[in-house]
Amino acid sequence: MAVRVDLKPRKELLNPKFESYKLSLDPLPSYHQDLEKAVDVCTLKDDQVTLHHTKLFAAPNHLTPDPWIDNSVYVIDSLWAVWNIFVLENDKVNPGSRVFDIPEAAEFQKTPGRVNVSLRFADQQHALLADGAGRIFLLATGDRKQKVQWKVLFKEQVLKENTAFAVVDAASYINSNKQEMVDCLLVSVEEPKEESQKGKHLTIITWITFSKAGADEKWSVNRTRRLEGPRPYNHVSLERGGGAVTVASNCPFTMTADSVKEVTLPAGGSGDWEMVGREPQQPLYTWSQTTEDISIQLTLPVDTFKPDVYVTLGTDEVDIGIKNSVTLLQGPLHDRIDVSTGTWKVTEQKLEISFMKEQEEMWETLVVGDTRGEMTMDEATITAIHDRLKHLTSEKWNPDPECDQTNKPYNTQQLEACDAFDDEECIYLTRVDGETHQISHQANISYNLLFNVSLDPNKPAALCLRHDVDGLLWQPEAVANLKGGAPSSECPWRHVGTLDAFGYVQASKTQRRFSTCAPDLSMAAIADCSRHVYLYRQRAPISSPLRNRRTSQDVSSVAKQHVVLLDPPDAILGLHVSNDRVFVATPSRVYAVKVAHDA
Repeated sequence: MAVRVDLKPRKELLNPKFESYKLSLDPLPSYHQDLEKAVDVCTLKDDQVTLHHTKLFAAPNHLTPDPWIDNSVYVIDSLWAVWNIFVLENDKVNPGSRVFDIPEAAEFQKTPGRVNVSLRFADQQHALLADGAGRIFLLATGDRKQKVQWKVLFKEQVLKENTAFAVVDAASYINSNKQEMVDCLLVSVEEPKEESQKGKHLTIITWITFSKAGADEKWSVNRTRRLEGPRPYNHVSLERGGGAVTVASNCPFTMTADSVKEVTLPAGGSGDWEMVGREPQQPLYTWSQTTEDISIQLTLPVDTFKPDVYVTLGTDEVDIGIKNSVTLLQGPLHDRIDVSTGTWKVTEQKLEISFMKEQEEMWETLVVGDTRGEMTMDEATITAIHDRLKHLTSEKWNPDPECDQTNKPYNTQQLEACDAFDDEECIYLTRVDGETHQISHQANISYNLLFNVSLDPNKPAALCLRHDVDGLLWQPEAVANLKGGAPSSECPWRHVGTLDAFGYVQASKTQRRFSTCAPDLSMAAIADCSRHVYLYRQRAPISSPLRNRRTSQDVSSVAKQHVVLLDPPDAILGLHVSNDRVFVATPSRVYAVKVAHDA
């Protein structure tokens, strides 16, 4: 049973008085280094045009930063050579240091259905590399500041034959037996074996643990765990120490296999979304049906009005929730419906949705895999259930512009077109425990996920979520279970910083390909598909104080916007921001733009 947690922003990290970024014409020194061979780019094949393949593999970041070394990045060229690009003392970019050549490159580059090579660093001495053709390499990098040649510690096709995958996270730790362990997460796409599920692909996250074994201290696979999801994820990361995985996705991911201990799936199928604190046998919603139509009833929080609610009906799926607050019901329906017949209304605290079925039949369930509802035909029973649920939905939040303004964060009628929220982007943020195999903590997010970024090399990647117009950075943290194995109520995601107005800024960049920020949060960047990179520096002190003409107040710090134009205007294949530089990769060149703190 998952602990329901709320992501609570820290008020001291918010700036409600932020006005705007001032366009700066100050020149930013830019240096570049031409590559001997072009960056290796693998395009998807005709049979890889699913949403899963496109979202996970179509536009990867070909620039891999080293979290432990400032201003050091890696690219992989068309010969499958790994090059380290770093900044010299004179601020120029070095010619590149060739640190590793992927074995048997000519043969495996011809593998049908392969994806792009991916690289992640587990610590200061080890890296994981997936060649995109089915092999994973555990590499000893040595001291990467010395630019030594990397050595292969482990090489194998760890998934079933002809399965293309990418490595998305890696971490090392020492277990309770003082044994050195290395974890990594691999992502792949599969089509279910059942005939009834053909065409409905799954995103597979394979959690592999390596360890040293035997007298010769050779590395081998110690443990393999498997998570499945009906849709691609938005974020996935390893909890340092090997305790859990954080997954942000539109639909739940379920752990289905573990090579060490048996996995017991929760009752009702994939994903147990019951919350701690809900009384037994109390349904989250009720639904009734005839052979022709369906009616759904949900209890809403107090002071919730019709403009606050969204209802999205698809031919075979449903998404219902409260705008900028919580998702109430989401997932694939038992069968297809006639969307044109859908209607919904709000009466006091009750939301009722009705629609017609495409085929006249009785459904066994409403939303596949969701066991939180109760089917009933008795109107009196429905009324009694919703009366019992009222005390569980007494949140004091009111976004309605026509009602009391005191508790409202902003006026929803003042949003512009680029602020429109896509209901499909509603996210479940979950912590999947590696030992219990269950979701230990969950938060429902109705904010857009802007990007993922590593802020601390010893911690998982942080998530940047849109909150009103800002971008809020949330850092996954390790949490300990209570005695008896029950999950603690501590929230495993902590608000660590804010990028002022970055949610609004990113929404306005329709040609964006990459977004990220500096580890110290001093600046954020957006790269278009080609030529343009937009840099947004957070408020920085200025040498000569200015006076605001409108308020007559002295201004001692200014937030700046810079626009970097790449010449020639090639496609942008990678982006990385350090605390004082912006790195950009194009097919044949790597740029390093210097951003001085007093610029």
